[in-house]
Amino acid sequence: MKDFDELMTLVGSHGPYQRWLVCGVVGPISFFIGFTVNLLLFQLKVPDYWCHVPGIENTSLSPEEWKNLTIPREADGFSSCSRYQLEWLEEGAEEPFLIHNITEACEQGWEHDTSEFLETMATKNEWFCERKDYVNHIYSLTQAGHTVGTAIFPVIADRFTGRRLMFYVALAIHAVFTFPIAWVSNYGVICALKFFAGLAFETINMMSYISGFEFLAPEKRTTGSLITFAGWTFGTCLTSLTGWLIPRFQYLVVISCIPAVCGFLYWRYLPESPRWLLSQGKISECATTLLLVARSNNKTEVTRAQLEAELRILWDRQEKEVSLFEVLRYPKLRVRALILLYMSACTFLIYGVVFLGVTVLSRKLFPDHFVLSISELPSNGLGWVWTHYLGRRCTCILSFLTTAAFCVAATFCLEDKWAMLAVAACIRLFSTQLIYIVTIQSGEIFPTPIRSTGFAWMVVCGMGAMVATPYILHSGYGESFPYWLLASFLLLGALLGLFLPETIGLPLPQTFEDAEKLGKGRPLMTWIHYWNQHRYMPVSSEEPDSLELKSGLNTFEKEN
Repeated sequence: MKDFDELMTLVGSHGPYQRWLVCGVVGPISFFIGFTVNLLLFQLKVPDYWCHVPGIENTSLSPEEWKNLTIPREADGFSSCSRYQLEWLEEGAEEPFLIHNITEACEQGWEHDTSEFLETMATKNEWFCERKDYVNHIYSLTQAGHTVGTAIFPVIADRFTGRRLMFYVALAIHAVFTFPIAWVSNYGVICALKFFAGLAFETINMMSYISGFEFLAPEKRTTGSLITFAGWTFGTCLTSLTGWLIPRFQYLVVISCIPAVCGFLYWRYLPESPRWLLSQGKISECATTLLLVARSNNKTEVTRAQLEAELRILWDRQEKEVSLFEVLRYPKLRVRALILLYMSACTFLIYGVVFLGVTVLSRKLFPDHFVLSISELPSNGLGWVWTHYLGRRCTCILSFLTTAAFCVAATFCLEDKWAMLAVAACIRLFSTQLIYIVTIQSGEIFPTPIRSTGFAWMVVCGMGAMVATPYILHSGYGESFPYWLLASFLLLGALLGLFLPETIGLPLPQTFEDAEKLGKGRPLMTWIHYWNQHRYMPVSSEEPDSLELKSGLNTFEKEN
């Protein structure tokens, strides 16, 4: 066997086992992760609010009439942080009260709009006026937790625990630190809980996705990614319905813990990645997992002795170093890793701006959130079709350029909320497609010893960029500033995409040397796609790193 992909064909690389793993395990996990992460947006929602002015019970006025009398008007509606001074007169006066044209602070609390939410984290704790930035800080701290956890846990998974155990550790951390938030009121404690809960969140997604990805044949990876991304999209759509039906943030916090608890139902069914087991020299355990795959795929002729013999050969050429810094020794892999890290930061930032910007675009959170969520669904299908037929690199570059064009278009739609929502949906569509594409490229460019670590650092860069999302949206440089900034980042991403290898149809690199020579024999300026990829494939089973053009061989044969 020249690489692990050939060994997988022996036990079945796209049979019933892979279909069950992707559709029965990885897909549902992606669904619940998408559902859980979007609940945060509803928990932190800040509705319209205004000062509480006591005394309406002593009048015959309706709440709306009382509000009109006691709350000053501003350009965009009622004031949020001031009220008119109210003086109560003696009994028998013609009017029981007198309103002075003098404003004062909201010393007796606030009232808020309950048309969408009866209570949110912001309304319960009165994060209003001088404390209005608390919501932004909570959101950024959650993203910071995602960043730190993603930098640590996947490295531990690669070196020590494996993907499977780390998946369950992350589930436990998320549930333990999320559940108390429903009853805590102290801002500092909430910040700490959100940070620690965020440590594990992206690791849950990553461990399940990579484990499933490493079982698939090269030609089935895009289909596997399609299913996981579709699961995420349907999960985000369900969030809109859940938030509408359950308008109290405490219940939403508890509900967000349920998927983590249910994840332990997979304890007996989620396997450890055989690629990771091989990278750790666990030949026997790896053979056991592969035998399970073979039996599920009706490959009854495969024996344990045969598998262990092949695995020992592969182990002999497997690098034992699994540090990400090993990438620095390989010039091409080093440059490609830096490009992928930048692309990840760029795409996550765009997604985050649109994700959080839904609260800015319109006051109708549920329909807007649903429109932006459902707009992701075509991106999954389009991403699959385009990466499968047009190739990874071409699709990546075109997607960067298209997203940049819509960001520029957004600057001309700021006054029309419906047009802005439509453009934002297009940005969401193509930014999700970019995440899909860059995820596939990272899985096919990083070698097995650091595949989850490399993917983790991409997410680290992405989540780190998302920390800045609320501050970009509220930068004070104008409503068009975020979109011009994103457009410039996207154009640079399109340029850098030219320097990534086209990986369509190639086996996953098992070693650092495989990753360094990935794409050899595939010219940089040649468009390689579904219909011509067979001309640029490895042709030697004895020397897997020696890539030649089949088209050249065919020409030679015709001439001779």
